[in-house]
Amino acid sequence: LVLRSNSYPSRLALFDAMAPQPVVVKPVAVVDTPSLTISEYFGRVASKQDMASFASVVVKEASEANFQAPAFQEHVICTEGCIELLHSDGSRARISAGQGAFLPKGLRVKWTWPGAAKYTVVCLPAFSPELSGTEVEEGPRATGVDAREKLEALHKAAGAGAKQEDGSASGVAKDSKAVVLTPVNVVEAPGITITEYCGHVASGDGTASLAMAVVKGASEEAYQAPLFDEFVICNEGSIEFLHSEGVKTRIVAGEGIFLPKGLRVKWIWPEATKYTVLCLPAFSPDLSGREAEEGATNAKDSASMQKLEELHKSVGGDGKTQLELSPWVHAMSFLRKALPCLS
Repeated sequence: LVLRSNSYPSRLALFDAMAPQPVVVKPVAVVDTPSLTISEYFGRVASKQDMASFASVVVKEASEANFQAPAFQEHVICTEGCIELLHSDGSRARISAGQGAFLPKGLRVKWTWPGAAKYTVVCLPAFSPELSGTEVEEGPRATGVDAREKLEALHKAAGAGAKQEDGSASGVAKDSKAVVLTPVNVVEAPGITITEYCGHVASGDGTASLAMAVVKGASEEAYQAPLFDEFVICNEGSIEFLHSEGVKTRIVAGEGIFLPKGLRVKWIWPEATKYTVLCLPAFSPDLSGREAEEGATNAKDSASMQKLEELHKSVGGDGKTQLELSPWVHAMSFLRKALPCLS
């Protein structure tokens, strides 16, 4: 394929056509019992990838799970009710509605639910039965033998077995505990509030950021090409994503979307909306790739953006140590800088 030297619009369009594209996903009920339902939006079953699993959980009654020592770390947002985590030494960590939690890889813990609850959970790397470290225990559990067998069958059908070398949960300190986190409103703007539950600001963690956003009415964001992957679950309302020189992709409540690192995209909210977003590595202003736009009805105003930058500077969360760019991102960045009038 030969591109003429004067065909810059065609060249840019070709690069966009070759770029990684957004992927819309629908959840899969990987666990569905009288006690709880786990709906996976991203993971080895729902999106056929092992980078992360991202799921919503509805607990219907007081129940508990078996002790487990997973070979993955977990990030949790409790939205209704509460969760109690029982450690090996008998101590408990309680996560109430509006709080988050971090569970380090290899932590031996029993999940218990005093009553009905709802929460979001992220596993890094993605959940699999092989990595769950679930122990065999007698007595009634939220997920019985039938549910565990169905879960294993779903993973096998998806070809989603974890690699054996990923299955080690060693390395966790004996005195490690689940860490309960208080969220931080990192963006408070006229059009949107973003509450971070883990990340550079809320937990001092550059590995991942997990946040919930409330959009108050129809608005949009400036174009951006972030240097992190984004996993989005639309909880209420709808979101439109403008990308690839005019292509629009839409998700509604109950759907998710994956936005690959380096994708130039504009977020548009046609209505009041709530969503949950995971960024890998963690969000920082330096990695956001946000462009300056004049005259747009942007949800974030200059004051809120300045506050966001100050919050990150105060915790040293510039994101520079997390920066690993693919050759594709380098190529697109160079081309857009070379042809700013076409961006």
